This record gives sequence, structure tokens and C-alpha cells, in this order.
Amino acid sequence: MPVERRRGNVDAAPAGGSHAPRRRATAAALEALEAAARVPVPAGEAGYDVRVRVRDGDTPVFGPGRLTLLRAIEATGSISAAARRMGMSYRRAWLLVEAMNHEFREPLVTRHIGGVAGGGAQLTPFAQNLAAHYDTLINEIRLLLDAHVPTFDAYLRSGTADDPETESVPSHRP
Repeated sequence: MPVERRRGNVDAAPAGGSHAPRRRATAAALEALEAAARVPVPAGEAGYDVRVRVRDGDTPVFGPGRLTLLRAIEATGSISAAARRMGMSYRRAWLLVEAMNHEFREPLVTRHIGGVAGGGAQLTPFAQNLAAHYDTLINEIRLLLDAHVPTFDAYLRSGTADDPETESVPSHRP
């Protein structure tokens, strides 16, 4: 969903107006997530964004947002603390965890309720393995893009690379 549409939905205050600051914080968290997907480059050089979502049919089941939530849970040991860190409601974080636990063949997050030390949550080894495979995928995509994106420098108005019209384009035909 484009940032402009998300901003319109996120910044809209509910009837009581009591949740507007949290929703703006969520918008800021989403923008920070999108910025993290971009590789920073100076002006005059082509860059790219990487945002990969894994789907089960048409249903998105894993991507950078859910990975960020899992990492926040791992860092804080708590769904509620992870939600606060990300600027989202506990309910939203809990629903995302429930969805992930349901969508995969093994749970990604285990919860410990109450007790002397209080409740908590932790990632399962299955979730840690999934996150590692996702990171590998993103790194491999970035390596591929890094190899090809300099070609686009010459197409930019302020580009400094050689004329792309004089270079041959590799054929992908068998």
C-alpha cells in the first residue's frame, strides 16, 4: 500500500481522538521500515528499494514488517514491549503473532503467561530459522541488484556512468 494511502488511514483520529498519537507513531514506524529497505546512495547514482513479501497463495504471510515485530519480540522478550517499541497497539501485535503462528506449520512465538517473573514471549527455533532464510534471500537479491543497478546511473540526468546505449544488454534467452 502506498505511503500516502497509509498516512491517510493512520493519521485519521478516531471519534474520541485518544489514539491519534499512537497511530502517528505507527506511521513513523512504517516509514522507518521502508527507509531501512532502501540502500542509501548519493545523488546521481541509481538506487533501489527491496521489500519482499512471502505469500501463501494470495495471502501475505511474512515480510519486513512481521520480521521487525519478531526481532522486537526477541529483543524485549515481550509482545507488549515489542508493540510499544514499534509504536503499534498490543492488540495489533498480538493479532499478527497469532496470524503467524497459525499460517506456518510450527509456531513462531511462544508465550509464557504470568508467574513470579511475569509473562513473556520468545521466538521458537523455527522462527529464528525462518528469519535467517529471509535475511539470506534479501541479501542475495541486494547482491544481484548491486551488480546491475550501476547501469541505470547513465540514464539519470545527473548520472556519471558510461552511456548505456553503447553497452550491450545480456540476453536472457536460452
